[in-house]
Amino acid sequence: MANFNTVLVSAILASCSLVLAEPATFHPTGQTDISYSIAVSDARESSNSDRVFFQIQAPDTIQWVGLGQGRGMAGSNIFVLYNSASSDNVTLSPRSGVGHIQPQYNSNAQVSLLDGSGNRDGMLTANVRCDNCLQWQGGSLDTRSPSSPWIFAYKEGQSLNSDNVRENIQFHDIFGKFSVDLTRAKSTSQNPFRNYNPPHQNSAAIDTASKGSEGGNAMLIAHGFMMAIAFVLLFPFFALLVPLPVPISVAKVHAPLQGFALALAIAGAGLGIKLWVNGGARKIAHPIIGIVVIALLVLFQPAMGLLQHMHFRRTGGKSPFAYAHRWLGRMLIVLGIINGGLGLRLAGIGSPGTPKGAMIAYSVIAGIVGLTYLAVHGIVAMRAGRQKPQPPERTEGPKRTSTS
Repeated sequence: MANFNTVLVSAILASCSLVLAEPATFHPTGQTDISYSIAVSDARESSNSDRVFFQIQAPDTIQWVGLGQGRGMAGSNIFVLYNSASSDNVTLSPRSGVGHIQPQYNSNAQVSLLDGSGNRDGMLTANVRCDNCLQWQGGSLDTRSPSSPWIFAYKEGQSLNSDNVRENIQFHDIFGKFSVDLTRAKSTSQNPFRNYNPPHQNSAAIDTASKGSEGGNAMLIAHGFMMAIAFVLLFPFFALLVPLPVPISVAKVHAPLQGFALALAIAGAGLGIKLWVNGGARKIAHPIIGIVVIALLVLFQPAMGLLQHMHFRRTGGKSPFAYAHRWLGRMLIVLGIINGGLGLRLAGIGSPGTPKGAMIAYSVIAGIVGLTYLAVHGIVAMRAGRQKPQPPERTEGPKRTSTS
C-alpha cells in the first residue's frame, strides 16, 4: 500500500509539473505585438537535455528584432531576426555581442528554424531550436535558474529584406533586459512553438531593467561627435592659420587651438577605448587605427611643432621638423577622417538597408573641408609665385676698344 501511495504521489507531482511547465513569454512594455518566448528541454529527456527553444515574433514593419542570452551586449549570445528577400520567409542571424557596436556573426551557432517560422499575415515568426546555447564564448545558461538573464532589442524602420546572415544592422532604438524562470519554462516537445500563441501578459518572465538605448548609446554618440568635430573641422581649419596671411602671430594661436583640438580628440578616444574594452577588445580595424592615430598625434606632433618653433626663433628659417610636422599632421587628419567612416560603418550607419543620412552628411562635410583646405593652399601658392622677386637683369658695360 505504501508503494502504491508513493507511486500515486509521484504521478500527481509529475502531472502538476507538466501542467505548470510551459514556455516563458515576455513582451516589451507597450509592445504586445512583439514577443519573446523561451523553453528548455525537460531534464528527464536525457537525449534532448541540452536543447534550448525560443520564439521571436514581431510585425514585418520592423527593421530587425533581436534576443540575447546574457546581462548585456558584451559577451552575449544574440539572435537577430529580419525579413528575408522572399516575402514569406525570415532570416535568423546568430551573432556574438562585442559591446556597444554591431554584433558579429557567429558561425559556430547550431540553430535551426522549426515549423511555423516565416512571415504570415504581416507577422515575422522564428521558432528556433539551439543545440549549443548552454555554453558560448562569454557566458553560459543554467537551466535550473529561476532568474536566467536575457536581453532584447529592436530597430524600427524600413525592412532589411535580406537573406544575408551577415547583413549590417543599424543601432537599436530600444534595448532592455528581462529574466526567465527556467524552472517553469520546460518542454518535452521537439517544437514547443508549432501551435503556440503567445499570451498577452508576461508569463514566467519579468522585466528587470528599464527600456531604452542602453547607457553605451550615449557614450557611442558622444565619441562619434567629438572625434568628427576634432578631425573633420578643428584640425584642418586650425592648420589653415599657418598659410593664411592673418594679421596675428601664428605661433600664438596655432599651437593653443590645435592643443584644444587634440584634447577633444583624446577625450573622444578615451570614450572609444572604453566602448572597445567593454566589448571584449577584439581585433577590429576602427579602434586599432584610432589608437595609432591618437598615439602619433600625442607623441610626435606637438614635439615636432615645438622643435620647429625653437629653430625658427634662432634662425628665422625652416628645419626638417617643420616638414615632418606638416606632412605627418596631414596624413593623420586624412587617416582620422577615413577611420571615422569606418566607425559609422561599424555602428551600422550607412549600411545596406539602413538610413544613410549620417554617412552622407559626414562624407559631404569632410569633402567640403578637404576641398577648402586644398583651395586655400593653392591660392596661397599662386600668390606667393606672383610676388616672388625677379632677379635683376644683367646689363653689359661699355665695350672696351683697343688702341693700336
